[in-house]
Amino acid sequence: MSILSELTSQANYIASRNNCLKSQWHTYRTSLVQAVMQENKQINHEFSGSEGRGVHFRLFSHFLLSVQPGEAFHSQEIVYSLNMAKGEATPCFLPFACARLSDDGWVDGMVDIQDKPAVLEHYLNKIAAIYQTLFDALKNNQPVQPQLEKLLASKRVRAEKKA
Repeated sequence: MSILSELTSQANYIASRNNCLKSQWHTYRTSLVQAVMQENKQINHEFSGSEGRGVHFRLFSHFLLSVQPGEAFHSQEIVYSLNMAKGEATPCFLPFACARLSDDGWVDGMVDIQDKPAVLEHYLNKIAAIYQTLFDALKNNQPVQPQLEKLLASKRVRAEKKA
């Protein structure tokens, strides 16, 4: 086998696998957006648009969440992050959760990306800490921003310990 045919074969395999994963991401994103849009009033959560490869949702008409694939080539990671920029400052998204998207269309090995209720349930579990932090801050009459900063710092520390 010549080097050209070997590299051509490898290139075709790599491109095929990468395109498959991109397709899975688009299916997941579509399922998530449609599921959130069906339930948005109950959870004070609305679709805010797509930017690049990711998708944004706004909580309580204020907090901006981002869901996007990991940045590495053929990354199977889904990253959930919260914009911590104040006011009109340049967005500063800090991750607070992640998931794994497989080539065969499953998130974290247990959620079929075509099952919208399951995708929504999985997503809500990922973002529940944000709601809990907001709830606790308001219930205890504390400023919200520092509480969110503590949450995100604790998530970063846990992620660094795992790495």
